[in-house]
Amino acid sequence: DALSVSNFLDLLREEQGSGCRIAIIDSGASSKHPVSDYTNLTDKSLTDTEEHGRYIHEAIYKILPEAEIFIVKIPDPTPDHILVTALKEAVKFKPHAINLSISSEYPSDGTDPISHYVNHISKTTIVTIAAGNGGPKLMSIGPPAVAEEALTVGGATVQGRLWRRSGRGPTLDGRWKPNVVAPTNYTLGHLLVSGTSFAAPIATALAALLNRDVKDSYAVRKLIELTARPIPVSTPHPLTMQGTRKQSLIKKLIEAWPRLTDPRNHTGMGIIDAGRARETARRLRGFS
Repeated sequence: DALSVSNFLDLLREEQGSGCRIAIIDSGASSKHPVSDYTNLTDKSLTDTEEHGRYIHEAIYKILPEAEIFIVKIPDPTPDHILVTALKEAVKFKPHAINLSISSEYPSDGTDPISHYVNHISKTTIVTIAAGNGGPKLMSIGPPAVAEEALTVGGATVQGRLWRRSGRGPTLDGRWKPNVVAPTNYTLGHLLVSGTSFAAPIATALAALLNRDVKDSYAVRKLIELTARPIPVSTPHPLTMQGTRKQSLIKKLIEAWPRLTDPRNHTGMGIIDAGRARETARRLRGFS
């Protein structure tokens, strides 16, 4: 079970998310669960008809049923300027965490406008972003998941191993990504969903719980990273430059080569450990 692998079950016996505020940017909301408020950037109903946003909403509600959940509905495909607008709208809800299960798979150094804006708002909230499903290729995490201040989440199996298709780093400027991984095979009723889109909500729920109490987004991101459990990594997939025509891109790839074998480009700091993160946060608050 995904919540068991991420050590969430003990925490959930005493915690239902009361006081947590979570914003979801996606294709809409589930009609089965409450929405505290919303912004609709489309000309369609808030209720999701594409199922992706609905499943994200249901996943977070399943973990934290007492949390306030806010929805920002976006169109598919989503132009960059609409995604920046969506992030601005999400921040208005004053969330402890924002879930963005949207990704791209092309190499990037994080200098794009969306990644810049993610870095900006991460001073006050935690932006959890799916690493994408471009693995096992290296450098398959693109904007906005390459944003330096994002909590980028890759995928793990329920056996605690790296999910084969989880997006891999490093970024084009040599930073390792993802930050952590979380279980990607998640059961919603009788349906089994998979992909890093569904790993991100588990990390979002943990981030919201911790940020509600710690009230420091940077400290919470580091807390989640440092309490993660390392998991085994197989031999890195060979890098190919097929289809790469720009000389500047090839130069950056060559410069990044020494960093490619870093296991953190596959699993980050490891699989999230909700119980350990919560206990560490409590101890740190006791010393403050």
